[in-house]
Amino acid sequence: MLKENLLILVDFIQKLFRSRYMLRMMALRELKSSYVGSIFGVSWAVLNPLAQLAIYGVIFGVFFRSTVDAKYGTDSFFLYLLCGIVPWQFFAQTLTSSTGSITSNFTLVKKAVGFPSEVLPIVTVISNLIGHVISLGLLLAAVFFFQGKLPYTVPLIFVYLFFVSILSIGLGWIFSSVNVFLKDIGQVLGLAIMGLFFFTPIIYSVSIVPPEVVPLLKINPMYHMVEGYRLALLSGEFLPLPDFLYFALVSIVIFGIGGVFFRKLKPWFAEVL
Repeated sequence: MLKENLLILVDFIQKLFRSRYMLRMMALRELKSSYVGSIFGVSWAVLNPLAQLAIYGVIFGVFFRSTVDAKYGTDSFFLYLLCGIVPWQFFAQTLTSSTGSITSNFTLVKKAVGFPSEVLPIVTVISNLIGHVISLGLLLAAVFFFQGKLPYTVPLIFVYLFFVSILSIGLGWIFSSVNVFLKDIGQVLGLAIMGLFFFTPIIYSVSIVPPEVVPLLKINPMYHMVEGYRLALLSGEFLPLPDFLYFALVSIVIFGIGGVFFRKLKPWFAEVL
């Protein structure tokens, strides 16, 4: 059974590699289509994250100001907050969008013979990844403005970004395929993401959490993603090795499970849609 699933996954990845040009073009099309007809066009890709960062920063960084652990090398809760919000937004928006990627493209899935529907959740991830890079640029500018420098560990965030991307793809395959058969999955996922947000130390510091509860929070892979961003951007440190290995392993396993899961449900998509 394990060997069969591994063969399915390898074949699945090979097909994705052969579809790399299609992935790139569809991702650019999806990004552009998000702003068609608007006055500012693609400029919204910059204005949206800038406005969100400003709103979150004022509300939680000024009105609900809290202290920051000394290990982050800053006393700015504003920066602490932004370093958590930016990666979280990428994950939450990507997962929400990719869940409906199959049903929203049902014409392609039903009528385009041989169309690799597995690329659709990946297209959503790539499209959101472009927006995230823009937000990341604004975040780096904010860190430099307040700190006067950027740590040498900044490139580490691309390592964390790689793993959260494959985690998002794996989850996207799972939820988008289930969504074909159970339309309520989008509503359930919305509630789950909201709950996960509060179980991730984004708007509060881990120091206020009872020590016995912290191991439970660390089960959540986004805990390590957020922590990795903060350490790399604020204190110039690497995520503790056990935490990083856990985050990487969970991402890879979910990616593999998602690929096999999607492949096994795919033959029934056209019939159900």
